[in-house]
Amino acid sequence: MTVTHPSAPRIPLVSRDAYTPDQAALASGRDMYTMTRMLVNHPDFYRVFVPYVDKLMSRSLLPHRDREILILRTLVLCNESYEEHHHVRIAQTLGMSAAEVEAVKTGQDAALGAFDRMLVRAAQELVNDRCLSNDAWGALAKTYNVDQMIEVVFLVGAFAMLSMATNSFGMPLDDDTSTTPKAGTR
Repeated sequence: MTVTHPSAPRIPLVSRDAYTPDQAALASGRDMYTMTRMLVNHPDFYRVFVPYVDKLMSRSLLPHRDREILILRTLVLCNESYEEHHHVRIAQTLGMSAAEVEAVKTGQDAALGAFDRMLVRAAQELVNDRCLSNDAWGALAKTYNVDQMIEVVFLVGAFAMLSMATNSFGMPLDDDTSTTPKAGTR
Protein backbone atom coordinates (compact mmCIF):
# COMPACT_ATOMS: atom_id res chain seq x y z
CA MET A 1 0.00 0.00 0.00
CA THR A 2 1.36 3.41 -0.93
CA VAL A 3 0.53 6.32 1.34
CA THR A 4 -0.02 9.71 -0.23
CA HIS A 5 2.01 12.44 1.40
CA PRO A 6 0.05 15.41 2.72
CA SER A 7 -0.28 18.26 0.23
CA ALA A 8 -0.15 20.93 2.95
CA PRO A 9 1.60 21.22 6.31
CA ARG A 10 -0.15 19.36 9.12
CA ILE A 11 1.77 21.24 11.78
CA PRO A 12 1.83 25.03 11.60
CA LEU A 13 5.00 26.98 10.98
CA VAL A 14 5.46 29.28 13.95
CA SER A 15 5.64 32.86 12.76
CA ARG A 16 8.81 34.58 13.87
CA ASP A 17 6.79 37.37 15.49
CA ALA A 18 4.74 34.80 17.43
CA TYR A 19 7.65 32.93 19.05
CA THR A 20 7.57 32.50 22.78
CA PRO A 21 10.85 33.54 24.42
CA ASP A 22 11.79 29.84 24.62
CA GLN A 23 11.03 29.28 20.92
CA ALA A 24 12.95 32.41 19.93
CA ALA A 25 16.02 31.22 21.84
CA LEU A 26 15.86 27.77 20.24
CA ALA A 27 15.29 29.09 16.72
CA SER A 28 17.95 31.79 16.92
CA GLY A 29 20.06 31.65 13.77
CA ARG A 30 18.05 28.76 12.34
CA ASP A 31 14.60 30.17 11.70
CA MET A 32 15.21 30.51 7.97
CA TYR A 33 14.54 26.77 7.87
CA THR A 34 10.97 25.58 7.58
CA MET A 35 11.86 22.63 9.79
CA THR A 36 12.97 24.90 12.63
CA ARG A 37 9.78 26.93 12.46
CA MET A 38 7.75 23.72 12.54
CA LEU A 39 9.66 21.86 15.26
CA VAL A 40 9.72 24.78 17.72
CA ASN A 41 6.06 23.94 18.26
CA HIS A 42 7.52 21.34 20.64
CA PRO A 43 10.45 23.07 22.40
CA ASP A 44 11.34 20.12 24.65
CA PHE A 45 11.66 17.79 21.66
CA TYR A 46 13.56 20.40 19.65
CA ARG A 47 16.08 20.73 22.52
CA VAL A 48 16.90 17.02 22.29
CA PHE A 49 16.54 16.22 18.61
CA VAL A 50 18.32 19.12 16.92
CA PRO A 51 21.62 18.65 18.82
CA TYR A 52 21.49 14.94 17.90
CA VAL A 53 21.19 15.72 14.18
CA ASP A 54 23.82 18.47 14.56
CA LYS A 55 26.23 15.89 15.97
CA LEU A 56 25.64 13.65 12.98
CA MET A 57 26.11 16.52 10.54
CA SER A 58 28.82 18.76 11.95
CA ARG A 59 30.80 16.56 14.31
CA SER A 60 30.59 13.22 12.56
CA LEU A 61 33.64 11.01 12.38
CA LEU A 62 32.61 9.92 8.88
CA PRO A 63 34.13 11.68 5.88
CA HIS A 64 31.65 14.31 4.65
CA ARG A 65 31.27 12.72 1.21
CA ASP A 66 30.57 9.28 2.72
CA ARG A 67 28.03 10.82 5.08
CA GLU A 68 26.21 12.49 2.19
CA ILE A 69 26.09 9.28 0.15
CA LEU A 70 24.49 7.48 3.08
CA ILE A 71 22.05 10.33 3.72
CA LEU A 72 21.02 10.82 0.10
CA ARG A 73 20.35 7.14 -0.49
CA THR A 74 18.36 6.95 2.74
CA LEU A 75 16.24 9.98 1.85
CA VAL A 76 15.44 8.66 -1.62
CA LEU A 77 14.53 5.22 -0.26
CA CYS A 78 12.24 6.95 2.24
CA ASN A 79 10.61 9.07 -0.50
CA GLU A 80 11.62 12.25 1.31
CA SER A 81 11.93 15.62 -0.45
CA TYR A 82 12.56 18.35 2.16
CA GLU A 83 15.93 17.05 3.36
CA GLU A 84 16.83 15.60 -0.04
CA HIS A 85 16.63 19.09 -1.52
CA HIS A 86 19.27 20.26 0.97
CA HIS A 87 21.51 17.22 0.77
CA VAL A 88 21.75 17.20 -3.02
CA ARG A 89 23.15 20.71 -2.74
CA ILE A 90 25.49 19.73 0.10
CA ALA A 91 26.79 16.79 -1.95
CA GLN A 92 27.44 19.11 -4.88
CA THR A 93 29.25 21.53 -2.56
CA LEU A 94 31.47 18.62 -1.52
CA GLY A 95 32.40 18.09 -5.16
CA MET A 96 30.11 15.24 -6.09
CA SER A 97 29.22 15.39 -9.77
CA ALA A 98 25.64 15.40 -11.02
CA ALA A 99 26.23 11.87 -12.33
CA GLU A 100 27.45 10.69 -8.91
CA VAL A 101 24.51 12.28 -7.11
CA GLU A 102 22.10 10.69 -9.58
CA ALA A 103 23.83 7.30 -9.19
CA VAL A 104 23.41 7.49 -5.41
CA LYS A 105 19.77 8.54 -5.74
CA THR A 106 18.87 5.80 -8.24
CA GLY A 107 21.09 3.10 -6.78
CA GLN A 108 22.71 2.69 -10.20
CA ASP A 109 26.40 2.43 -9.57
CA ALA A 110 28.04 3.10 -12.94
CA ALA A 111 29.38 6.51 -11.84
CA LEU A 112 30.49 5.34 -8.39
CA GLY A 113 33.64 3.70 -7.10
CA ALA A 114 33.61 0.43 -5.15
CA PHE A 115 33.44 2.02 -1.67
CA ASP A 116 30.72 4.47 -2.72
CA ARG A 117 28.71 1.52 -4.02
CA MET A 118 29.16 -0.19 -0.66
CA LEU A 119 27.82 2.92 1.10
CA VAL A 120 24.76 2.89 -1.18
CA ARG A 121 24.27 -0.80 -0.38
CA ALA A 122 24.68 -0.18 3.35
CA ALA A 123 22.00 2.52 3.34
CA GLN A 124 19.68 0.23 1.35
CA GLU A 125 20.19 -2.67 3.78
CA LEU A 126 19.63 -0.48 6.83
CA VAL A 127 16.46 1.08 5.42
CA ASN A 128 15.02 -2.11 3.91
CA ASP A 129 16.19 -4.73 6.41
CA ARG A 130 17.03 -2.57 9.46
CA CYS A 131 20.35 -4.44 9.65
CA LEU A 132 23.70 -4.50 7.86
CA SER A 133 24.59 -7.84 6.32
CA ASN A 134 27.84 -9.53 7.33
CA ASP A 135 29.25 -8.68 3.89
CA ALA A 136 28.43 -4.98 4.16
CA TRP A 137 29.66 -4.81 7.75
CA GLY A 138 32.94 -6.48 6.83
CA ALA A 139 33.51 -4.24 3.81
CA LEU A 140 32.85 -1.03 5.76
CA ALA A 141 34.87 -2.22 8.76
CA LYS A 142 37.96 -2.46 6.53
CA THR A 143 37.85 1.35 6.27
CA TYR A 144 35.94 2.50 9.35
CA ASN A 145 36.74 2.11 13.03
CA VAL A 146 34.14 1.04 15.61
CA ASP A 147 32.99 4.61 16.31
CA GLN A 148 32.43 5.21 12.60
CA MET A 149 30.53 1.94 12.22
CA ILE A 150 28.22 3.04 15.02
CA GLU A 151 27.72 6.38 13.27
CA VAL A 152 26.81 4.70 9.96
CA VAL A 153 23.90 2.92 11.60
CA PHE A 154 22.73 5.94 13.61
CA LEU A 155 23.10 8.31 10.63
CA VAL A 156 20.91 6.21 8.37
CA GLY A 157 18.47 5.58 11.21
CA ALA A 158 18.24 9.28 12.06
CA PHE A 159 17.55 10.29 8.48
CA ALA A 160 14.99 7.50 8.03
CA MET A 161 13.27 8.80 11.18
CA LEU A 162 13.58 12.38 9.95
CA SER A 163 11.96 11.26 6.68
CA MET A 164 9.01 9.89 8.62
CA ALA A 165 8.62 13.26 10.31
CA THR A 166 8.96 15.48 7.24
CA ASN A 167 6.70 13.21 5.20
CA SER A 168 4.05 12.92 7.93
CA PHE A 169 4.14 16.61 8.87
CA GLY A 170 3.81 17.75 5.24
CA MET A 171 7.05 19.72 5.49
CA PRO A 172 7.10 22.32 2.71
CA LEU A 173 10.39 23.17 1.03
CA ASP A 174 12.19 26.25 2.30
CA ASP A 175 11.28 29.38 0.37
CA ASP A 176 14.85 30.50 -0.16
CA THR A 177 17.22 27.94 -1.67
CA SER A 178 20.15 29.83 -0.16
CA THR A 179 19.19 28.23 3.16
CA THR A 180 21.00 25.02 2.31
CA PRO A 181 23.36 24.23 5.18
CA LYS A 182 27.09 24.06 4.57
CA ALA A 183 28.68 20.64 4.12
CA GLY A 184 29.98 20.31 7.67
CA THR A 185 27.12 21.98 9.48
CA ARG A 186 23.41 21.83 10.04
